[in-house]
Amino acid sequence: MRISQLSQAADLPVGTVKFYLRTGLLHAGRATSATQAIYDQSHLERLRLVRALLEIGKLSHAEIQRVLAALAAPQASPDAAPLDTIEMLSLATAEPADIDGARVDLSSARELVEQVGWSISEDSPHLDALAQALLALDGIGVAPSDERMRVYAEAASHVARNDVSTVIEADPHMRALVAAAGTALYDAFLAALRQLAIENQVTRQRTRVPGQRATTIPSA
Repeated sequence: MRISQLSQAADLPVGTVKFYLRTGLLHAGRATSATQAIYDQSHLERLRLVRALLEIGKLSHAEIQRVLAALAAPQASPDAAPLDTIEMLSLATAEPADIDGARVDLSSARELVEQVGWSISEDSPHLDALAQALLALDGIGVAPSDERMRVYAEAASHVARNDVSTVIEADPHMRALVAAAGTALYDAFLAALRQLAIENQVTRQRTRVPGQRATTIPSA
């Protein structure tokens, strides 16, 4: 298909498609002349992935570049070990967190990881993200108690086990894409699901408190 047809199929302006081509978010088509190229299903799938990572995953262009590079890495090939694929793509969008250019103190994050007995690399960039979040919560006086942190960690463990098994059980040719979606898009999915769960809990609690009427129908 021509670029105009690709643009229409992806529901994106031609200018946006050309920008993705220039920046490497979209691989080049098969050249038919000095100024023309033909595109195929792989280009349409890439555009849909990039759009989802941008709009739903809220990733920056630089983060998407890292995800795409990871998808092209040997660890993402159908012949790669599933756990290698998961680990590599989990780290693809991670960046060391810092405040005012100074590296965040990781002691609180490491303490939590030790408390719940997780096996985590000492230099995992996700420790930075956790430490920054804990620091921000503590800074406004709403840091979770040890008990609540364990509850959150247990819930995260259940989700992680499901994520890993989903990737392992996926078709080898789809495994890397499934892992990439789990890394970025499922974060948005889980955030929305959590807010709906909170809404459900509020509604159910209201039905049990005299004088407070539920504004929606309680769900199971």
